[in-house]
Amino acid sequence: MDVKAEIEKIVAKVSKDGDLKDKFMKDPSGTVKGLVGDKVDKETLEKIAATVKGMIGKGGLGEIGDKIQGALGGLLGGKDDAKKDDKS
Repeated sequence: MDVKAEIEKIVAKVSKDGDLKDKFMKDPSGTVKGLVGDKVDKETLEKIAATVKGMIGKGGLGEIGDKIQGALGGLLGGKDDAKKDDKS
């Protein structure tokens, strides 16, 4: 599963749907689990919920990739690290 893409989808859905946003703010992990199902383990689910909550709270969706990468660190794996090396 592409965690970054899932976070982007969740942020978009939660930002557009007031009822979903209320539900998310009351139960972030439960709401994320409802949206992604059993695709991720509990630790990843918690990190996704925390990342989305931080992004929704700040409203700064423009730098989503950097925020996601920073929040999830190793979950995105070496692919992002390799891209950084290529840009140097």
